[in-house]
Amino acid sequence: MLAIAHLLVVMLIIRQLDLDRNEAMVGMLFGVFIDLDHFLGIPNYVNAHGVNGLTNTESLLNSGIQWKSTLHSPIAIMIVAPASMAFRFAVPLSFWGVHIFMDAFQIEYLGVASVVEIVFIALLFLVLIWTEFRVFKTQHQSSENSAKDFASWEMKRVTWILNSVNPISRNKTSGSPA
Repeated sequence: MLAIAHLLVVMLIIRQLDLDRNEAMVGMLFGVFIDLDHFLGIPNYVNAHGVNGLTNTESLLNSGIQWKSTLHSPIAIMIVAPASMAFRFAVPLSFWGVHIFMDAFQIEYLGVASVVEIVFIALLFLVLIWTEFRVFKTQHQSSENSAKDFASWEMKRVTWILNSVNPISRNKTSGSPA
């Protein structure tokens, strides 16, 4: 699947399971960031097809280059299962399993960047927005639950999250967003 599909699914699962920040990061690592291994195939591709080949989607998809590492194969269970035991929760194994399932489903039924996959991504985005709006409405019981209020609330949350990740601006923020 496209990385955006993995990201949206992982974000929905994190929201539905109400995972804390550490669990969410592990979920992102095993559910989305394992796709960073695709970049390992770029040097081999450039050697075979040149730098200009990087802009040719058909060539990229049919090059025969190994784009995926062992983390995308069933044998990776020997890495992921001990990681799950080390973390003492099933988040790594669960999110890795969802990632592998999505990739297998895409290969078997959808194809790369197919119309169905793009529609699936759009639906995932809408479900994520709807889920976030429901959380907003439960936290703000007032009658004024407009789209503008929701957008403002989301911007405050995103700003707070980004500031809490940035060590320089940590001193400027305190507490959680409204």
